[in-house]
Amino acid sequence: AIGAMSAAAASSDPATTVLWGVTRGLEITAANVYDVLTLHPFSLVYLGGVTTALANYVQTKAQRGISAERASVIYAMDPVYGAAFASVLLGESLDGYGVAGAG
Repeated sequence: AIGAMSAAAASSDPATTVLWGVTRGLEITAANVYDVLTLHPFSLVYLGGVTTALANYVQTKAQRGISAERASVIYAMDPVYGAAFASVLLGESLDGYGVAGAG
């Protein structure tokens, strides 16, 4: 099987190399997901149930009072708000690529 193949053996064929890397990555990811689910169940419930559900509820309630056009402009500006908050709260900065939307 490809998952049991060594990296050296997979490197002889580019397609096999990519397939080996992808399948190996999936094995590692599945193990990490299982570990997170078993080690941090309350954190996952909080993040999924409280923060996500609360944000969607507040968004639905707030969006009722404004037009679709205004809501679309607000949501389209989300990356700008994210960059501004990251700058103010986390001290991050954008280079030229980031300002152009590519970084």
